[in-house]
Parts: sequence; C-alpha cells; structure tokens
Amino acid sequence: MIDPQAILMLETLAAHAWPAAEVESCGGWQLRSAQGVTRRANSVWPNGEDGALALETKLAHVERFYAERNLPARYQISDAMQPAELDEVLAARGYAVEAPTTVQVAPLRTLLERLPSLRHYPAFEVEVSEEFDPAWFDLYCAAERIDDRAAAVRRSILERIAPLHGFVTLYADATPAAVGLGVIEEGWLGVFSMATLPEFRRRGAARAILRTLAVWAQLYNAHSAYLQVTEENLPAQRLYASAGFRTAYRYHYRVKP
Repeated sequence: MIDPQAILMLETLAAHAWPAAEVESCGGWQLRSAQGVTRRANSVWPNGEDGALALETKLAHVERFYAERNLPARYQISDAMQPAELDEVLAARGYAVEAPTTVQVAPLRTLLERLPSLRHYPAFEVEVSEEFDPAWFDLYCAAERIDDRAAAVRRSILERIAPLHGFVTLYADATPAAVGLGVIEEGWLGVFSMATLPEFRRRGAARAILRTLAVWAQLYNAHSAYLQVTEENLPAQRLYASAGFRTAYRYHYRVKP
C-alpha cells in the first residue's frame, strides 16, 4: 500500500482521465454526474476539504444533488477520503459497498521487460491515434456490448479527456480485434478501456496493447503506469500481475440503497 498523498495524486489523475459531464464542488468534494453511465462519472470524489461546510451539510447536499438527477447517491471511497472516517459514517447511514476495486501500478520499464515485443505476434498490427477515433469507439462498444444510450454518454466522456491520450487499435490478420486507451499526465500512463472481441481473446492482444501503450508513453517521458481492475475480475488480475503490475491501494463505492 502507498501513503494517502500518493493515493490522492493517482485519484486526481484518474478523475482527469475519465471526466464526468457535470461536476459540482461541495466543500472540497466533487459531485460528478453523467446520466448514470459508469460509476466513476456518477459518484462523489470526496478527497478534498476546504472547511466551508459541515459534514452533515455536505452529506445532505450530495443526496439532493443525485436525487434531482434520478441517480443513487454514490461515493468513491479510498484512503484519500476526507474526512478519514467518511466510510464509517456512510456505513452507519446504510450505504452499501459496491464494486471493490484494486488500483495497480508498474514502472514502464517493468512492462517493457515482461511484455513480449510485437515481433512475437506477426499476425498483429497496432495503431495509436491521439485524437478521438470513431472506428476505435465502435470496436470498443462491440467488444463490451454497450447499448446505444450508454455509448453516447461514454463517447462524450472520451471526447472530454483533456490530458494527452492515445487510442490503440489492434488488428489481427488485418481485422480490427482489440482496443485500449492510454492517458498521460504528470509522468503517469493511465490504462483504460481495454477490450477484445470474443473471437480474438486469449491470443495475446491485451499484452500487445499494453506494450504499445508503454512504448507510446515513453515518447512523452512517462515513467509509470496505473490502472483499475475490480477484485472479482480474476482473468484481468492475472494478466496485469504477469505484466508486472502490483496493487498500490484499493477503493470501493458506497451507494445509498
């Protein structure tokens, strides 16, 4: 595990990399909403405190904010939370735990040492676009089976990303097969939206995309990578562990029933 300041830094980078449609400040917290699509973009980022409001006032404001948008009140809880007892307070108010997740980190040099060079995958070709790529997005939606409504919201999130970003498309025998997204800020590569079409899984596509992202990030002087993976996603946990990622900390959501 890492110290709360390092957690705060990574939580800040991750918030920048997945920007909600609406963000409202509340006593140092950020209340995020995006029509209910993805937990991160529809939850409180409770990692700041400006002393302007009492905790009870903030909690009540959060519940009004989400009720007005017909969304459940939800908090993203990590050891960077302010106040430090927030998780206990929410538990006492009946908020349930949702989606326990690990945040994993790795030096880019470790990824490049552990992930095979693309010459080991002669059937693969990769492209990196630093602009939003509609073809990339269509492939992502197909691989993740995202419906039209959710797709429109996710597209708007991706189009709002402000830090440097790269959309990776992998082709297998010239057929679009897999995608990934990298976001670079403060020397860190955030890895997001990894997805492979079912018929191309277990052939090394994810490893090839991770290596491509690491090579691309080094061009911009990045030194390390981070990603989030739910605790229940054991195949992804195994993949990332083999690439050299290690758990730095955990977070979960607290949601009002």
